[in-house]
Amino acid sequence: MDEQDCVVVGGGPGGVVLAYLLARAGRRVTLLEARGDFDRRFRGDALAPAVLDFLDALGLADEILARPHSTATAFTWHTSRRAYRVADYSTSSTHHPHYVLIPQPELLGLLAEKAAGFGGFTLRTGARVNGVLMDAGRVTGVRYRADGAHHEVKARLVVGTDGRFSQMRRLGRFESEELGAGLDILWFEVPRHPDDPPQSGLDYHSLPGRALAVLGQGRTWQLGWVIPTGSVDEARTEGIGPLVDAVHERLPWLDERMAALTDFTQLTLLNVRITRLARWYRPGLLLLGDAAHVISPVGGNGINLAIADAADAANVLAPLLPDGSPEALDAACAGIEARRRAVSDAEQDDQVRAERGTLERLRRGDPEPAWPLKVAAALPPLARAVGRRNATGIAIPPPSALVLGGPAGGPTGAA
Repeated sequence: MDEQDCVVVGGGPGGVVLAYLLARAGRRVTLLEARGDFDRRFRGDALAPAVLDFLDALGLADEILARPHSTATAFTWHTSRRAYRVADYSTSSTHHPHYVLIPQPELLGLLAEKAAGFGGFTLRTGARVNGVLMDAGRVTGVRYRADGAHHEVKARLVVGTDGRFSQMRRLGRFESEELGAGLDILWFEVPRHPDDPPQSGLDYHSLPGRALAVLGQGRTWQLGWVIPTGSVDEARTEGIGPLVDAVHERLPWLDERMAALTDFTQLTLLNVRITRLARWYRPGLLLLGDAAHVISPVGGNGINLAIADAADAANVLAPLLPDGSPEALDAACAGIEARRRAVSDAEQDDQVRAERGTLERLRRGDPEPAWPLKVAAALPPLARAVGRRNATGIAIPPPSALVLGGPAGGPTGAA
């Protein structure tokens, strides 16, 4: 059995980006994805300006932006009386002063296709990991089932990027803490038409006791019906009427398209969670993205933190994976955790405060934003500062020279 430099478990944004970067640096990397494809609905699709700049440095941004997508120049909180532009992204990047909303299958499919241009990359879909290989207390690979058979793959390092319900987190026996989340979201999507009225791209329509998140994508509008955590049974009893009424009140031009929603079972429930781990690594195994820190949809940065984790990890691990000692790899993983934990912990703390405040407003039937958001909306320079903080706070490092140029300082395959 050939030993890989790295096995990445989980083909979400963090896993695909990490595998691509390591393969580009000339490393032997196998990506295992449990699903048969990259099709993910109602997952984080908003790429931050800093991530777009990172993709630009890799020579990928133009090709990604040639796919169907939309842009969000601001986050806007709407009430029946007015709209509050509480975060303005116009100064968050010179080249990409906006979020880009692109369906995950488009992004992940393109990156996997590019990674396949490097000789050391292997993708296995339909591969469900069910065990880890151990040697003297160190993880040395994984067992998985695919195509009706059992397989093993050994690696110098295993990285778990398999999301909020991480199997690698369970297999590695990592301790986690639920920080509490006050909101759940019921998602539905409708077609988007070229002549639809403009929205900011990231819109929150607040109503007494409920709220509607509206995300514009290339071909669709994603509508998220925000409810208190644990109230889905109550929402099911009420049926789709309150959601349809809310859309009619705030987005009446969608009335005809909402006729496609006829039953509550057409809604997709996202149980919002915010989870923090005591540690992200053990010898031979590192967790990144939602496997290491489950991020709420609040702020839209879950996908961006996962990509930033991957960027940091690739820069540090690529030089070590061919022949670095196990001790050096462990020290590198500890450094990755220390840097990235500072960022994810701060994001999660902000999310907990935001969700508690939003939940309290839902329970009071108060549709108005909190006063700091009203101040930001009233002062455009402050709204721009909020936008810069939201969009760049993920702290994504630029790609290293090894990642950019390959092991010999030159291209190793298609960009």
